[in-house]
Amino acid sequence: MTWPFGMTGSGTASPGLARKFILAAATTIAVSMGLLALAISQRIEASMMQAAAEEGARFTEVFLGPLAQELATSRNLSPESTKKLDELLAGVSSKRMNLVKIWLPDATLAYSTNKEAIGSRFPSPQITAAVEGNASGEFDFLHDAENATEQELPTPLVEIYAPLFRTGTQEVIAVGEVYTDGRRLAADLVSIRLTSAAIVGAVTAPMMLILFLMVRSASNLVNSYQSTLLQNVVEARYLAAQNDRLRRVADDARLEAADSNENLLARIGQDLHDGPIQLVSLLMLKITDPAATKRPETSNSVHDPTVEPLTRRILTELRNISTGLVLPELEGLTPNDIIRLAVQNHEEATGTTVSRQIGDLPADLARPVTICLYRIVQEGLNNAFYHGKAIGQRVEIWVEAQLIAIVVSDHGPGVVDSRGASSRSRTGLGIAGLRNRVEALKGTFELISQRDTGTQIRARIPITFATS
Repeated sequence: MTWPFGMTGSGTASPGLARKFILAAATTIAVSMGLLALAISQRIEASMMQAAAEEGARFTEVFLGPLAQELATSRNLSPESTKKLDELLAGVSSKRMNLVKIWLPDATLAYSTNKEAIGSRFPSPQITAAVEGNASGEFDFLHDAENATEQELPTPLVEIYAPLFRTGTQEVIAVGEVYTDGRRLAADLVSIRLTSAAIVGAVTAPMMLILFLMVRSASNLVNSYQSTLLQNVVEARYLAAQNDRLRRVADDARLEAADSNENLLARIGQDLHDGPIQLVSLLMLKITDPAATKRPETSNSVHDPTVEPLTRRILTELRNISTGLVLPELEGLTPNDIIRLAVQNHEEATGTTVSRQIGDLPADLARPVTICLYRIVQEGLNNAFYHGKAIGQRVEIWVEAQLIAIVVSDHGPGVVDSRGASSRSRTGLGIAGLRNRVEALKGTFELISQRDTGTQIRARIPITFATS
């Protein structure tokens, strides 16, 4: 059985559910906070690099700009300018500047503290940006081809590109490149990153703790609800099984009650036949015996001419009641034969004609079903005779799907008095008795009656076969 919310058969939630949720939440928050710390540190690094680039631009403008003016008309620096630059850089900035280069706008190296690469061309995006008037700075670990001879310098270095302008104009005549020792700046950036991570961690830790406590509390609550739900499911299944047993017991009881009712009716009919009917028959013999009327002891009695008709009427009614209560012998008859027998008995007893349409019924129907069909035909035709004036009496029965449908109808005046439809008829069955029989077999029953239109008894009974 599959339980909701990850419940197992023991009624507990999956043990890894809360742990997985905490792990996913912690990963999400940690990654988010890590990205935040990285973004902050990168922003700080960009600001520091921009500040270094601006400082380098001022340096190149003050120290390199005047000596690079001849590059406005020449592609090479004169030996005098080169010597002055070497002396200037050696005396003023040897402690700050590790390497200085001057580039022509076409990326040709015009000056360098390392003379080996002068005259070579090394295009780069930084030179292009500086030619456009933009200063930039970045860390450089001297991996480029232009720095092949400077790789023994301490790294990392801060590489700064700045434009060199013609005096008094905004025309870029060269690009100054300055390398400074970047170890302190790199250390500061590492410190900033660690500090940012520590701050973010200090903020994240309480959030994670609160989240963990909330999820653990919610997980315990869910486990409690799931345990209660499982208990309710078990109780519901037990109650459903108990109700199913009670329903079967009730169905068996109703079938037994129907059989007991048939036996009771049979005993009552037999008792009527053996008791009152025999006595009334004996009384009829004495009343109608000519010899008895000539005896001296009876010759003086007053003979009432109404006694004999009244006695005959009583005898007829008792015989009719007895016949209706006692089922005929149904053993050995098929369901079709039983329906025809019920119609035939009614026609013989009432002297009327019944229209019929009887479909092929299963030959091995259970006895309660065949008795119920017989009683429906018997009671329906009796109502059609007494209440419907025997007009248009008709019996229809057929099989549809797993049901037997039966309709007993007439075209009489209809049941005017509703109490008469539900009261017992001459058979002692009544509409209420028929309804109980049909519902005991899990069928449906309905009585349809309209004034001057007629009455219909409709029933549908599930097919139940006799057990061998």
